[in-house]
Amino acid sequence: MAKRGLRTDGNWYKGNLHLHSTNSDGRKTPEEIVQIYRDHGYQFVSFTEHEHYTHNSGLSTEDFLVIPGVEFACDQPEPWRIYHLLGIGRHAAGKEASAENGFADGQRFAMKKWDGLETIQSTAEEIHAANNLAVFNHPIWSRLELSDFVDLQGFFAMEIYNYGCEVDNRTGLSIDYWDSLLRRGRKVWGIATDDSHFIIKDYCGGWVMVNAPELTIEAITDALESGNFYSSCGPEIYDFSVEDGVVRIGCSDVREIHFVTYESFGHSIFAEEGLSLRSGEFHLSGQELYVRVEIVDHSEYAA
Repeated sequence: MAKRGLRTDGNWYKGNLHLHSTNSDGRKTPEEIVQIYRDHGYQFVSFTEHEHYTHNSGLSTEDFLVIPGVEFACDQPEPWRIYHLLGIGRHAAGKEASAENGFADGQRFAMKKWDGLETIQSTAEEIHAANNLAVFNHPIWSRLELSDFVDLQGFFAMEIYNYGCEVDNRTGLSIDYWDSLLRRGRKVWGIATDDSHFIIKDYCGGWVMVNAPELTIEAITDALESGNFYSSCGPEIYDFSVEDGVVRIGCSDVREIHFVTYESFGHSIFAEEGLSLRSGEFHLSGQELYVRVEIVDHSEYAA
């Protein structure tokens, strides 16, 4: 029996779900940002200003989509820890909150005051109550240990690669924490983002490739929630499936393919010198809790 790990019968859309404009602490206007991402082959972005829900729907066109969003923050004073959550709108935002989207375009929020992990849990619940998707952000940059957030529930995805954090201070990669959640049976997707502020070149370095039937807020967020996307900072994935205990992947030219599993060991494939891999497969033992695939191209970019 075949199981599609990634449906490919829709259209591919490239997007960034985390960025900041002059509406918060970014250095470029929403108009300038949309042009930058259009020029780099993106089809959608979400403006996630600090404690400020915005849509910028007037910047959407037939071939470029702006999704409403916000970033919530809370600092734990001692020991110092930082918690950031995105709220990604599943429907358009209007001047008033609605049944479809419980946040209003332009709505501002007070920064959360730390009162234990329940403060962060209630923030995730607030995001859900407004019919938005919650994303847990950059745990390494946030100086978090796994024990600081392992009991937190309600986020559909975690940033496993934050390009802005990576180029600023090498704190953008969080794959080990992702594996720790997956090993505990947590169905959490891994996303790559920019978290761009445009103070340094922190844009167009991490993205999601979403396969959806159309370029609408509802179609993109439905595909994200169901996991019909992959995250990348370079390589492309064309197919991912499991059939009769065999995991298969098809991809662009890469030098490495890694099948990562727990608790049993996975499998790695390396291209011969001067050659490339475009596909790979791995026979499962049946004892795996999950399997995911990492591919690395010749520029050491990963997907």
